[in-house]
Amino acid sequence: MEITLLYTSLITILTIFLAFKVGIARGKTNTLLGEGDSSELLQSIRSHGNLIEHAPLALLLLLLLEMHGVTDWKLHLLGSSFFLLRILHAYGLSISRESTPYRLVGALGSWAMMFGMSIYGIYVYLV
Repeated sequence: MEITLLYTSLITILTIFLAFKVGIARGKTNTLLGEGDSSELLQSIRSHGNLIEHAPLALLLLLLLEMHGVTDWKLHLLGSSFFLLRILHAYGLSISRESTPYRLVGALGSWAMMFGMSIYGIYVYLV
């Protein structure tokens, strides 16, 4: 379970970084609850929240695949791809409130990774 530990640790660091950005934006806008009228704060909140919404399932899938003996290189490919896609999404959301290529690739890529891991998990179960 060392591989899942690595990617869970990386995702946790990213989560803390994004939470810190929310705190900084709250301090700048003096908004303790909600997003007020701040686009920057809303973007920070959603960037952090979106990671929190998606990462647990992806990391759980990665863990279960690792426990079922999926080869290391496949696990690293899945874990690193998901991590990089989440960085792309967070970056894309931080630079614009509108859709950006980074945000689009990050979101769609993350969904595709999670869908792929789910299908692969079903395959591993059946075989």
